[in-house]
Amino acid sequence: MTWWCSKSLSLAIAPPQTSQRRRDDVNVEGGTHSRELWRGEDSTLTPEETPFYDRSLIKDPGDHERTYVNFLLNLNGPNNKSLLIWDLKPPTDIMLGTFQLTRANIETIKKRVKTQWQEKQKKEPAIHVSSFTITSAYVWVCLVKAKKISTGKVHLGFSVDCRARLEPPIPSTYFGNCVTGRLVDADSNDLIGEDGVATAVKAICEAIEGLKDGAVQEVQLSKMLSIDRNRLFTIGGSPRFELYNTDFGWGRPRKVELTSIDKSGAFSLSDCRDGNGGLEIGIVLKKHETEAFASPFASGLEVH
Repeated sequence: MTWWCSKSLSLAIAPPQTSQRRRDDVNVEGGTHSRELWRGEDSTLTPEETPFYDRSLIKDPGDHERTYVNFLLNLNGPNNKSLLIWDLKPPTDIMLGTFQLTRANIETIKKRVKTQWQEKQKKEPAIHVSSFTITSAYVWVCLVKAKKISTGKVHLGFSVDCRARLEPPIPSTYFGNCVTGRLVDADSNDLIGEDGVATAVKAICEAIEGLKDGAVQEVQLSKMLSIDRNRLFTIGGSPRFELYNTDFGWGRPRKVELTSIDKSGAFSLSDCRDGNGGLEIGIVLKKHETEAFASPFASGLEVH
């Protein structure tokens, strides 16, 4: 916690869970509720707000848990049971930047993508094209252009909320991690082309749509670690966390940043403070790359 000139403070939060649970209930009263639950006291939470703890509802017929455990045990040598946290060191020549897409921007990009699909007679994905998909695809394309990656495959990794995709679905109040990872591949030349965003959106939609065959699927961790880091892009955070609604009794935050991206190299997504349905994008790049990112980001929003 940092106090700024007796006028404002900066609060750093390290979420222990990576589930897609909304953060609406992270406030002073929520802290009281949590203490009541852990001490076994009668809770004042309604049934719709009460955390759900039953892990037995999550089935793992493919025994993916064993696959993950064995992978981690052999990651840095055989039978590695170290509990040390990976202490990644951020580069010294990078800068954090925040960009924003308004609801109108997202709708403009979505209409352009659908028009390009029709012109190319490409089949539109059966899955709903969400703001997350549009924004992720748009940022992915701008990053590939900024880094001047040409020829060869580039990859995008992201997490997906599995709660509603399980059979049977589990409550949205499930307490714990219930996410899976998806890895999307595309040719860099296709992404930097005229229909690059449309290509990226289709690839992301198809990856999400693939979860209809079963949300509990093996994530190819070894494949992700073998990919050239300069060609792998990942996403941190989620607009569904609604971090701008977080209130510890001092009012809503004026600015939210996911500072861990300086180590992971991911780009972050969050809701906007004004609540207009837009999204904020956090990026971490070298100065010249940030300038190279800003150019296609801005020009791509111009109405043609």
